[in-house]
Amino acid sequence: MVDNRKVYDNRKEQKIERLKESISLAGNDSVRYEIYNKLFREYFNYQTDSALHYVFLKENLARAKHWNYEDELRMNRSELFSTMGMYKEAIDMLEEIDSKRLPTRQLKYYYAMCSSLYGLVAGYSSTLKEREKYYQASTSYRDSLLPLYTPDTEFYYRLKAGQLMARKSYQEAVDVLQRVPPELIEGHTVGLVAFDLSTAYEGLGNVELEMYYLAKSAIVDLKLSIKEYIALHKLAYLLYQKGDIERAYKYLNRSMADAVFCNARFRAISITQSYPIIDRAYKVKSAQEQHLRQILMFISLGVMLLLAVMVLYISRQMHKLKIARLELSNMNEQLQHVNKQLYQVNQELSSANMIKQEYIVHYLDQCTMYLDKMENYRRSLENLSISKDLKNLFKAIKSESFITEEREKFYKSFDETFLSLFPHFVESFNALLRDEERIYPHPGELLSTELRIFALIRLGITDSNKIARFLRYSLTTIYNYRSKVRNKAKDKTQFEIQVGQIQS
Repeated sequence: MVDNRKVYDNRKEQKIERLKESISLAGNDSVRYEIYNKLFREYFNYQTDSALHYVFLKENLARAKHWNYEDELRMNRSELFSTMGMYKEAIDMLEEIDSKRLPTRQLKYYYAMCSSLYGLVAGYSSTLKEREKYYQASTSYRDSLLPLYTPDTEFYYRLKAGQLMARKSYQEAVDVLQRVPPELIEGHTVGLVAFDLSTAYEGLGNVELEMYYLAKSAIVDLKLSIKEYIALHKLAYLLYQKGDIERAYKYLNRSMADAVFCNARFRAISITQSYPIIDRAYKVKSAQEQHLRQILMFISLGVMLLLAVMVLYISRQMHKLKIARLELSNMNEQLQHVNKQLYQVNQELSSANMIKQEYIVHYLDQCTMYLDKMENYRRSLENLSISKDLKNLFKAIKSESFITEEREKFYKSFDETFLSLFPHFVESFNALLRDEERIYPHPGELLSTELRIFALIRLGITDSNKIARFLRYSLTTIYNYRSKVRNKAKDKTQFEIQVGQIQS
């Protein structure tokens, strides 16, 4: 919800924009006044400055029409001043109202405002005496408000739960809130009831349920683009206490940004009291993670170095083993023929690069065999899954994505290894072709298919069967490629011999 807040803010702005557009369509001043009042309510916990603007518009219209809406406007201002942290101005505004002459609807509004305002002032009072004074005033107004409501409204249950929590009867408060009829809970009410439940569970010391209902309340606030709230801030602090620093820091930043956007000054001040603590913890955690990443990086480098040494050692041992096998092969006639061929090849090798070539041929042959084995393994597992009718296993094993991916990695590794040994191969190869027939890799490739075929020929693999097996093409396709490229050569008869003589 925090990450998607812009979606909900856009929805809020669109709703406000539609209300603004309806002002010009108002049929009379009473309808226009009601639209101003709706805009005031939309902006009330979203942007207090804009909400105050529409209170002024309501006041101007009421004066022009000589409507007696002064008490309602005073309560609107007081409510806004309370949200903005201007508690003295809010109290002064309420003290101008004679509650005895208010109708029941406005009296409910007045008592609710007084109870909420004095409760907030009590929370920010600097002395115990003042705190008790304002707390008693808040309780008195709440008690006066309760008889004005019946059990067919959710506010009745919230007021009843508030009375019980004031007497520290938290479990009874939970029971009352959980008895609210579901049809009475919708929209912002969902968040308000959830917040009351979180407060009750806080009194019971049940942190898990307190966090659950704070999260539920915060979700409603974010979804309705309510910027003046406390649930997400409290949730951030509880997450900090449980060690979830990253989420606590994220939620606290969102709470601060929303409070500033709404111009809810005292809410922002309240948030700043815990902000340095969580910010410091977040920075310490980030530093620790950075240190851990550095340690892991050094360990990884060490492991890579160790692997490189092991590969070098194994390569040397393999080379020694190969020599030993060549010497032992003199004991039978079949291996004598192979030794004779190897002797002839070794006679032609004139530099260390030729030794590298012989090694890479061996490497390619082994990798090709590995791909074949993997393919055979996949097929055998596929047959096994079919015979046992294991559908889920069959679907997983039947996929060729693993083999395809490994093959692509293998070809890329081959291209990189080959070009490291013959960095000028493409230029030297194209020098053997007619100017208009030269071949270059496509963007993103190291070697094209044609270049890869003749790279294998340069390594001494001239058998089309082996080339087809390595590249996973048909024998006909390899013949076609070789013939097509040979026809582009300056000297067709000596072309492949010249490719085999390209130097690094």
